[in-house]
Amino acid sequence: MPPPPIPQTLERRLGQLDMTDSQKIASVVALSHLGYRVHASSGGVTVLLVTKNAPAADVIRPGDVIVSVNGRKVASVLALRAALAAKRPGAAVRLGFRRGGKVREATIKTVADPQDDKRAIIGVTASDDLTVKLPVSIKFDAGGVGGPSAGLAFALDILQELGRNVAHGKKVAATGELALNGAVGPIGGVKQKTLGAREAGVDVFLVPAGDNAREARRYAQDLPIVPVKNFQQALQALATLAPKA
Repeated sequence: MPPPPIPQTLERRLGQLDMTDSQKIASVVALSHLGYRVHASSGGVTVLLVTKNAPAADVIRPGDVIVSVNGRKVASVLALRAALAAKRPGAAVRLGFRRGGKVREATIKTVADPQDDKRAIIGVTASDDLTVKLPVSIKFDAGGVGGPSAGLAFALDILQELGRNVAHGKKVAATGELALNGAVGPIGGVKQKTLGAREAGVDVFLVPAGDNAREARRYAQDLPIVPVKNFQQALQALATLAPKA
């Protein structure tokens, strides 16, 4: 039986939090690449919602902060997803979490994601507990759009705005959730984003490597799709593409 839908108000709030975090992370990644000293710290992953009857429901509460999975530190939602992705649905994980200043541990059985039966989840909706201090003031105008998928595009645009030749004369589209270490993670809505990039007439579309890239190519037609695993690879790919005719 699928879990109940997330209330629309919470879903909007999650989208806003994800967008804010993606902007913070993009700023850290881009400025660090340029050699700036940037401070970024994460207290873990703050739980906003626990799905009723989910594996975590008997243990985790909203407001808890997940800090580790199987003894390995978890600093972001992306890292939490990656840790769970290494497990098959049904496998147990040892979760470290902070509640009221005290760190606790519990073993929780994973289940299959209703939208992807190969993906292990524990049934929580969460947001990064991320604090950054930047040496340069950076302001974003996302036009009210939410979600984490603009992280890679934000980081590339920051470099371009600071005078670096990132696009090399090309009209570039990019999507991907960015981690503090520069890794590019998968996103949803690849079909719609690919069709949008085609309609915009861009010269190249950077997407997360793996399933996202494979799906993008199904709808790309003559739009070049460039799969990337991290920010540095994205920059190298743009620098080495054939000159625009």
